Amino acid sequence: MMSSSDTIVAAATPFGYSGVAIIRISGPQSFKIGQKLTKKPSFKPRLATLSSLYDLNDNVIDTSLLTAFKSPSSYTGENTLEISCHGNPALIAILISTICSLGARPADAGEFTFRAFINGKIDLIQAEGVASLIHAKSLENIRIQQNVVSGDFSSRIALIRNKIINLLSTLEYEMDISEEDIDPSLHKDLFDKHSDLLEELSLLANSFAMGGLLNSGIRVVITGPPNVGKSSLLNFISGTSRAIVSKAPGTTRDLVDVELLISGVPIKFIDTAGIRKSKNTVEEEGVRRALLEKKRADLVLSVSDNPSLKPKKNPDKPTLYIVNKSDLHAKTKTSKPVIHISCKKKQGLKTLISAIKKTLKLVPIHSDSVYLSTPRQNRAILSCKNSLSRASVLIKSKNLELELLSFELREAIDALDSLFGKTTPNDIINNIFSTLCVGK
Repeated sequence: MMSSSDTIVAAATPFGYSGVAIIRISGPQSFKIGQKLTKKPSFKPRLATLSSLYDLNDNVIDTSLLTAFKSPSSYTGENTLEISCHGNPALIAILISTICSLGARPADAGEFTFRAFINGKIDLIQAEGVASLIHAKSLENIRIQQNVVSGDFSSRIALIRNKIINLLSTLEYEMDISEEDIDPSLHKDLFDKHSDLLEELSLLANSFAMGGLLNSGIRVVITGPPNVGKSSLLNFISGTSRAIVSKAPGTTRDLVDVELLISGVPIKFIDTAGIRKSKNTVEEEGVRRALLEKKRADLVLSVSDNPSLKPKKNPDKPTLYIVNKSDLHAKTKTSKPVIHISCKKKQGLKTLISAIKKTLKLVPIHSDSVYLSTPRQNRAILSCKNSLSRASVLIKSKNLELELLSFELREAIDALDSLFGKTTPNDIINNIFSTLCVGK
């Protein structure tokens, strides 16, 4: 478990050469370390201060801007000092070493965000949003994760939780105070409110598929026999010359990939070696890798130049069957599911992209919508939904068992509490923060 009683330091910008780099210090000794580093008596909160930075031998390391954030008005909720210095890796290393000599220690991955969590600045949903925002590959996902980090998603979950608590309070009153039979109007009120909650949870649960795609992306593998135009298809889709194209069979030996955004979702298209038996050890390894990639694929583009191609009825993976070189056999009739293209004549790409969207169920992304983006969130929402589903059966029964219904509603609340991190085990919490970079 990460400690929160000491002072930590880390570069908040990526390693490399740049005009400006940021070093972040957080903890009880932040300002004292800053005073020793600059030889200044104090810092005005939220006001950038220009100052020289000195090492332990009073040599100037750099001239930088320092901004102090006084607890609790900082990202971590602690006293925090941010140093904007020149982005030279050697200079940054000297600064961090000096800061550690003055009383700080190097931060662990995600430790700044972890401190924000334990100090009540953010909840676990927002922390996951921070990680997703850093790694987002599309503008749509960036906007969605900004809504998560700002607390919009948390507010929606909190509203659902309050509705369940209100239902539970009504039941508790009936069990503890009321000595009369259950009012029929109460029974109907429970049914109506519970149905609305169950519908809302179902919508959230259904959002995980798209949220997962936005976060992790999709692997689309291009496969088929040698010399049917797989590499040409990769170039056709990407609009580049990423893959080498040759009439000689077996040109592609290793994997070649291109990542594109389609409907705001990152999709990696992977060109593979032509699948055939070969005595050439290099080509044989290429075929082995091609088959492995096919197993890992979310979607397979099975390419052929055979105009009489008949698709398999039950492929192992979602598969689109493509006949290339349609300009050479335009009059040939084939099975309806087959997509005809001509990489050479640049024909059929629109139809292919449309089929990819339909197969992967890609829909227009609305930045104000809420999407579950991690398996942990999905498990919690499904657990809550399952508890409400069991409660629904109880509500519909003629003899309403208030104690059992109350138990299911409490289980639903516990599931939502785990979303915020209130009932989440420490090992899971640590794993979430370890996915963040060191300076965050």
